Amino acid sequence: MATITTKETRMFDWRNPGVLKVGDEITETLEDGREVVFVVMDYGVIGLKGLLGWHQMNKTWTNKGGWLASDMRRYLNEEVIELLPDDLLAAIKPRKFGDEEDRLWLFSEVEIFGERIWGAGDEGDKQLEYFKNPINRVKFDEDGDAKWWWERSPRASNSSSFCHVNGNGNANYYGARNSDGVCFGFYI
Repeated sequence: MATITTKETRMFDWRNPGVLKVGDEITETLEDGREVVFVVMDYGVIGLKGLLGWHQMNKTWTNKGGWLASDMRRYLNEEVIELLPDDLLAAIKPRKFGDEEDRLWLFSEVEIFGERIWGAGDEGDKQLEYFKNPINRVKFDEDGDAKWWWERSPRASNSSSFCHVNGNGNANYYGARNSDGVCFGFYI
């Protein structure tokens, strides 16, 4: 039996998104004029298809306090969020992390790979449908080069690293003070 895959292009409204399917792409213009592509990763979960530049997880060589204590968390929810257009901001639903809430966040190792490989924490997370296809774990920069990108999971057996995804889409880890690719997600 033969199958056909079609791609539909239509106007999109964050306030009334209609039915979204895993893999659907939404092109958006940020407040600084850059164009980015978001992709539906699972029911109600949207994330960047590529990378939005580079940033350190922390300003020092530590993963103490994990995601909640990271500079990346502050960066996403204080600086990057200011780049999003108002209609998108109005559609974002906060995500709970214990007693805390974030509008933007990085994906965990479990959400990407379906298991803990190097990381700690992430209790209750499940692999997102989009990342079940390994090719979707490879992220590209603005020049089209496959690059490494951060996860929010701290490395379990090391106090100075966070987990990340390498340019081949495999699990790895990197020192928290290093700059790595930024690929954030949010709920709508």
